[in-house]
Amino acid sequence: MALEDIDADNGPLIYYPGSHRLPEYSMQDLGLGTGYEYYKDYEQKVQGLINKHALQPEYGTIKKVEALIRHANLLQGGAPQKDMSRSRHSQVTHYYFADCEYYTPMNSDGKSVRYRRPEWVADVPLDEYVPVRPSLLERIKPRLIR
Repeated sequence: MALEDIDADNGPLIYYPGSHRLPEYSMQDLGLGTGYEYYKDYEQKVQGLINKHALQPEYGTIKKVEALIRHANLLQGGAPQKDMSRSRHSQVTHYYFADCEYYTPMNSDGKSVRYRRPEWVADVPLDEYVPVRPSLLERIKPRLIR
């Protein structure tokens, strides 16, 4: 969700329409080892896929309080910020379900599969959850209403 107007100058989301239809590639599918030390190599391989499939970038230029919902396999990232005097404040939310383990492809290989359990997921039913401080929405609402 954009907390301010996002345009070509303040580093919009860059994404590749149609990339969500590509197969999901693990690091091993691309001939790489596991772990973050191979991430730059992974990015280069993904760039090769973009070139091979002639995918063309588009930019997520949206207005304040508009939101984007993306497909999990859509290739995307942040475009370079052209005007360094500007910010690109936004709220990015990843939803997780309680009592689930999440596959971590970056650290998995053909012999062992790694999972993670996000620690920030409340194990308290929502009707019993009491925030210790005002919600993010309550804190930013005055800025959004201007």
